[in-house]
Amino acid sequence: MRVRDVMSPHVITLRPAMTLSEAADLLRQGSLDGAAVVDGENRLIGIVTKTHFVREMAYGPTPNRTIGEIMTTDVYTLQESETISRLQQNSNIFRFGLFPVVNHQNQPVGYLTRTELIKYLSDHSLYLAEELKAVLNSAYNGIVVTNAEGVITLFNPAAEAITGLDASKVVGQMAEQVIPNTGMQRVLETGVMEVNQQQTIQNSHILSNRSPIFKDNKLLGAVAIFQDITELQAVADELETVKKLKSTLESILESGFECVVVVDTQGKITMLNQAYCDFLGKDSKQVIGMHVADVIENTRMHIVAQSGKAEIAAMQRIGDNNVVVTRMPIIKDGEIVGAVGKVLFRDVKDLKSLVRKFNNLQSELEYYKEELRKVQGGKHTFESIIGGSEKIAWLKAIGAKAAKGSSTVLILGESGTGKELFAHAIHTNSPRRNEPFIKVNCAAVPENLLESELFGYDDGAFTGARKGGKPGKFELANGGTIFLDEIGDMTLSMQAKLLRVLQEREIERVGSTKTLKIDVRVVAATNCDLEQMIEQGEFRQDLYYRLNIISLHIPPLRERREDIPQLCISLLQKINNRTPHDVEGVSPDAMNYLLGYDWPGNVRELENVLERAVNFMDDDQFILPEHLPPVIKKQYRQRETTDSVKDLAGIRFDAEKQAIVKAIEAAGGNKSQAAKILGIHRSGFYQKLRKYHIDP
Repeated sequence: MRVRDVMSPHVITLRPAMTLSEAADLLRQGSLDGAAVVDGENRLIGIVTKTHFVREMAYGPTPNRTIGEIMTTDVYTLQESETISRLQQNSNIFRFGLFPVVNHQNQPVGYLTRTELIKYLSDHSLYLAEELKAVLNSAYNGIVVTNAEGVITLFNPAAEAITGLDASKVVGQMAEQVIPNTGMQRVLETGVMEVNQQQTIQNSHILSNRSPIFKDNKLLGAVAIFQDITELQAVADELETVKKLKSTLESILESGFECVVVVDTQGKITMLNQAYCDFLGKDSKQVIGMHVADVIENTRMHIVAQSGKAEIAAMQRIGDNNVVVTRMPIIKDGEIVGAVGKVLFRDVKDLKSLVRKFNNLQSELEYYKEELRKVQGGKHTFESIIGGSEKIAWLKAIGAKAAKGSSTVLILGESGTGKELFAHAIHTNSPRRNEPFIKVNCAAVPENLLESELFGYDDGAFTGARKGGKPGKFELANGGTIFLDEIGDMTLSMQAKLLRVLQEREIERVGSTKTLKIDVRVVAATNCDLEQMIEQGEFRQDLYYRLNIISLHIPPLRERREDIPQLCISLLQKINNRTPHDVEGVSPDAMNYLLGYDWPGNVRELENVLERAVNFMDDDQFILPEHLPPVIKKQYRQRETTDSVKDLAGIRFDAEKQAIVKAIEAAGGNKSQAAKILGIHRSGFYQKLRKYHIDP
């Protein structure tokens, strides 16, 4: 509970220049005992109460005196976000009768009187006492509490049921007289806890824990918590029988040659016989209690224990051996309580048909386990991309239109601008949304492995190739979308192979002579200048034309600074979820620093800066300039200096850029007409567009 939840939001503010007569009228109309005095920016500078007026009247009527002459500047204010529990620990709250409540800018938002605060704390204490009483009365165990003299002060319903005594008759009596041999008096005398003490009360056998109650090293009383264990004795006898049966079963299982394992419903091993331990090279004492998947390779015991479906004559790879196993669920009273597995064959060398079947299934299993983990659908939509700037809104609209078709999309932009977010959104908003979305970072895969990674390979294609071959990313993305990130880092030889795939819509695995038709939409991204790379002979022009059917240029953060406040809100929510902090936002001063920074790392750098700031905060609710890294504060100071004494070149730069923008607006976006308005050649006009990063 915070101050804002209990304060009165009705606020009357006075100015220091107001006369006492004017202020008295305002107080009378609002029926308030006092009012906050604020400056021109509505910040609290003092307080005036009815006591001030009474004191003034005692010296004679002075209605023309101003509020500034009589106000009190010694004001104890409360922050609206301050918690009541923290406020309760502050002794200053009892020195004042009225507490103005202010926000983080020291502007009055409400008030709280000492009477209201004390009433709330009193009501809250009564509520906690009633809640504690309800908990004690609802407890299954019997609870008896005495004071320091041994007189019973609490006797809950469970204690009545166990002892057969009436609480109304025992409360106020000495515990030793009501319950013989209770031991409460001994605990009061020694101050030592007594645990697991057994005693008999009437026909019930009781197990009791008794503890002294201390506060500030002063003995206040004692408490006994006990339960009836009469029925537990029968359970103990039954348990002993079960233990004997378990021992017999274990002896039978240990005497056999077969490998046997038993797991519970959570997949944890409850029994692994010696034959299986020898086969695995494990110690039975160490594996009991471990998850079966951490002990036995490629096991499905935990799956059978959950599904209840038996698996007969299933094949499994354990070490260098291909084994055949049977897994059966253990069902008791219609419920699954675990599973038992048995190795039928430790070696299948002599069973050629089983070996062939095992190899096929094993290859498929490895393929699905490894590759299906990597097949993920798009995680983002255009609505989840943060930003309300004109450029981002335009890109979302173009991206949404591009998503409806199957044409190749090229996403350009600096690192950290959110190119992958747009790739996800295009897939999610496309008719292929229910098909695979495969991501490939062309810069992260070594050149000699990229071809097999993209197009796959056949069995025996090269040394170390997986038996049965492996499908490539294009094959996995069939029917869906493949996202080729960092396409500018691809070598020329790989560019040629990729171009053929885009033209022919078919792939050929490494080491294979067969082609496979594919239906894949390609979304590519890069932070490189592909046109410049084409001029330098580092990127194929024909591949560029194939990729550049639909182009999206994601602007850097410095060109859409108006999105920074909205991005901060979203990123702080994300940071609060993964850190033990609860930051409400960024202060206006700190936001000025963020807006003035150039952000070479873009949104990714912004998230890192906010997370760093959050980790440097103490109890602040808002990020302040001192929480920001030195590089941001340094650039902010440099920018202020530069803005105050701007050189002639900078003035000319701004003026020429502004003239171009206005000419484009006057021409309705027509670039040829804008060039005529400025009186420059069309080619020179385009050079200036690139120079000033203007996108008409």
